[in-house]
Amino acid sequence: MFPKNLGRMPVSLSSHKIRTCVRSLVAAALMVAFLVVVSAPSPARAIPVAERTAAFIASTSRHIALELRRSHNVPEVERQGVAERQINEVASLVAYLLDADANQLRTVWTAAPMPRKIALFSALSQVGVPYRTNADAPFIALDCSALTKFAWAQAGIPIERGSQYQYAQAERVMRDEVQVGDLVWYPGHIMFSLGVPELIVHARSGQRSVEIHRIDSTRLPWMRWVSPLR
Repeated sequence: MFPKNLGRMPVSLSSHKIRTCVRSLVAAALMVAFLVVVSAPSPARAIPVAERTAAFIASTSRHIALELRRSHNVPEVERQGVAERQINEVASLVAYLLDADANQLRTVWTAAPMPRKIALFSALSQVGVPYRTNADAPFIALDCSALTKFAWAQAGIPIERGSQYQYAQAERVMRDEVQVGDLVWYPGHIMFSLGVPELIVHARSGQRSVEIHRIDSTRLPWMRWVSPLR
């Protein structure tokens, strides 16, 4: 990158060679500056998940949700193990994508009561579905409150549309006591908790789709957590 033997260059260099040397030094300096910029830490932000990865999360979660719903005739002692391998696979992948603790996520998801577990994987089955304002068409298009409404409806818990309404009708919970399926709200938007305070799945406005997301730590104080299970 740098010219060799720079310190021993003869004084009698032609002006052309001097200009070439200067250009090389400038280019090298610009490259170093570029590498410093791109390697510097950036603020937390949503990182789009590859389409194939999103499709895997959605299809596997849909299968898990169906298996869980069919397990109502399985003895209670055995229900904990329904779709356990697939649950662990999705938990590990989501944890990797969100830079979270995989063991914690697997433990939280496995231990969740059946209604919360069904709601969770119903929500994750919509990953990749386009956001549309006022849309309520699972697997086609959703807005934020339609996603949470759909997820809990699959678990037999009906809740109405509207982020403000869902927040107002639910029971407030402390952030440190959040469970799988609790709703995370701030004015104008509602999200579905993955069971860890800062991890959510939601239908985000703009040119976005239903996505998993880690809430920036600076935004956490703005949020409110509520449970639809009153």
